[in-house]
Amino acid sequence: MVDFTLTDEQKALRELAHDFAVKEIRPVAWEFDRDSTWPADILRKAWEVGLMNTHVPEEYGGPGASYLDGCIIEEELSWGCSGITTSLSANGLAAAPLA
Repeated sequence: MVDFTLTDEQKALRELAHDFAVKEIRPVAWEFDRDSTWPADILRKAWEVGLMNTHVPEEYGGPGASYLDGCIIEEELSWGCSGITTSLSANGLAAAPLA
């Protein structure tokens, strides 16, 4: 039988991403939409806490997380703002072949 229960590590990752969305994304998302500006500070903070380019293997300096881990992160961040989350996730598209 297939078990879809998240591991403790995945639950912690989900909580980290959700807290980031609550504190860093949701309060200011409307400003980026209104002003049509790039969320550089949010991207920098997301990188610092480990929420970007999670699929990059450890041997290339990344965390080597699974694609499921990435989906968990994106789902929670998208709750804050799907547009900003697209900016965060699209940043790693060029690195996908490394994984």
